[in-house]
Amino acid sequence: MASKERIDKQHRYPWAVIETAVQLYFQQNMTFRSVSEKMLAHGVEVSHKTVYEWVQKFGDNVDKKSRKRIPSYEVEESYVKCNGDWKYMYRARDRQDSTLSICMRDKKNLASAKSFFKKNLESN
Repeated sequence: MASKERIDKQHRYPWAVIETAVQLYFQQNMTFRSVSEKMLAHGVEVSHKTVYEWVQKFGDNVDKKSRKRIPSYEVEESYVKCNGDWKYMYRARDRQDSTLSICMRDKKNLASAKSFFKKNLESN
């Protein structure tokens, strides 16, 4: 993709306006006319045909950049002795090996695993 400075010189609108219009199209699942109307409500007059051309030209790059990133982590399960009792320890860690969450359970069952994942997903 061309640099932002070059895009600003080639187009009537600055890159921020183009990017916003394309993001509205993808993220809000709007039609080209709806994007045009929304932009007009914010003081930018742009036709639906122009929005279509921007989506065709810059859509792939803007869509990839604006997609929500889903955090990924790994969960380890160990059976450890804690204060004389055997317990299941679940540990969630990120890609940099930082511990995100640790949970100790007496039993290994679906309910304990679900509660760990629910707690871990809500906090991260």
